[in-house]
Amino acid sequence: MDPIPAPRSAVSFVPPACDRQFDVLVIGAGAAGLTAALAAAAVGARVLVLARGTLPESNSAWAQGGIAAALDPTDSPHLHIADTLTAGAGLCDVAAVTTLAHEAPTLMRELAALGVPFERDADRFALGLEGGHSRRRIVHVGDATGWAVTRILIDRVRATPRIIVREQAQAIELLTAGKRVVGALVRLADGTWWRVLAAATVLATGGAGALYGLTSNQPIALGEGIALAYRAGAEVADMEFVQFHPTVYRTRDGHGFLITEAARGEGGRLYTPSGRRFMPDYDPRAELAPRDVVTRGIMAAMQAEGCDYVLLDLTHLPADRIEHHFPTIVARLRADGIDPVRDPIPVAPAAHYLMGGVRTDLNGATNLPGLFAAGEVACTGVHGANRLASNSLLECLVFGRRAGEVAATWRRIPLPLPDPLPVNLTTTAVPVAWRAHLATIMRAAGPLRHGDTLRQALIELEAWPMIADPFDPEAITAVNAGLTARLIVASALLRTESRGGHFRQDYPQSDEAWRRHTILRRRTPPCFAATIAPPPERSNDERAIPQVAMM
Repeated sequence: MDPIPAPRSAVSFVPPACDRQFDVLVIGAGAAGLTAALAAAAVGARVLVLARGTLPESNSAWAQGGIAAALDPTDSPHLHIADTLTAGAGLCDVAAVTTLAHEAPTLMRELAALGVPFERDADRFALGLEGGHSRRRIVHVGDATGWAVTRILIDRVRATPRIIVREQAQAIELLTAGKRVVGALVRLADGTWWRVLAAATVLATGGAGALYGLTSNQPIALGEGIALAYRAGAEVADMEFVQFHPTVYRTRDGHGFLITEAARGEGGRLYTPSGRRFMPDYDPRAELAPRDVVTRGIMAAMQAEGCDYVLLDLTHLPADRIEHHFPTIVARLRADGIDPVRDPIPVAPAAHYLMGGVRTDLNGATNLPGLFAAGEVACTGVHGANRLASNSLLECLVFGRRAGEVAATWRRIPLPLPDPLPVNLTTTAVPVAWRAHLATIMRAAGPLRHGDTLRQALIELEAWPMIADPFDPEAITAVNAGLTARLIVASALLRTESRGGHFRQDYPQSDEAWRRHTILRRRTPPCFAATIAPPPERSNDERAIPQVAMM
């Protein structure tokens, strides 16, 4: 099969733009981006933050469950590390996991001191339990932890003179000078264009759950940052590992609403519509097994009974406990006529988190000088093949801070002028209702995968537009989404085994030979190239995969 092309620019030509210059450009305004901006500003950098929507619109703000940290006297970072490695199914980078677990307790105390109202039990944090954790270690603010943390970060960013925020701003392309990233071409909401020049650029654009039909993510989570980085020449890794949250409620208007892992941690049980509790037969940890295990258990139960949902039952729990721990969930479900105090909740697996992303080191640095990545857009190796519950916000905060601090040091390096972006002569029309069309294609890369359907999905994605009219922001988004979808599907086809969030029905077992990272990088002339590299090292000693193997 012919290589999949990846043009250096997604737009047909480059409109005139006004230049703006900063020390650090942060693309994305969730927990990772805001933390990076604050860290960079704290050491003297002038920072521009671009928000794709408004500041509160991020997956971070929607996060319900909490943040994992070893704060209980019976817990330790060592146990947190062990649980994370177990969930990661052999692909975690041990150094990244160690960094995450050891920095977590101090970071939680710092957030509490800044005013995040974590729940308390007398003079201690009230710690929750979630699937895959061997101890209670989840600090939380009811079921709205993400918003509680993000709100504090937003307030601090707005109060920091060295940080400028532009909302409703779309990064169109990364600017490079040779191999160094020196900023981005940006389209503002009023149609004007900026050429933002920056000594360092931090990608914090989030994940790609919205590529799928049912998702717990915001509609803007389409993997655009990954597409920007890949076109510029950054390595992306482990894109086949997509986590599907096992318990997402489909609202009356068809959107996904997450029912937090903590609901099962507090004793919630899963039943088929006929009333059969199935998880104890599927895994000895039952409802508290890691997310990939629970997801596959639910899929098997739905297939066995020919239904498209199962029931999460909390009704045996005290009503005051449900009301106290899950006020946001209770209010949202009651708005749809379901009272979780009395009624089981219909749920199904939905796209939730991308473990792969732009490949980075422990400071968020990519293989391109001047480009950093943090949060869900990045692949630090901390999650391996399957993220442990409540490690996501923690990753944003730990590695967002590290990326911001190191990015700020680049302001001392002279900034060269960017190379001109290439001019593409033709565009391809974006499909009508492209989001629904792409979601249909991406079913092949859902919780259960097979080589035949993955190959068909790649064929369909070959016809996806790769160049857009620069004055059509929706078309640019569609181009980026299509490229990220190809990266996911190609990686899923390449990995001929099952591991963590990646399950191949035609290769249902894990294979020790595949305990490797998959790495995709853009070549010149444009095409896909892939390698696999052993964890946990970020080694240059990588074994090449013939291109035909991933097509």
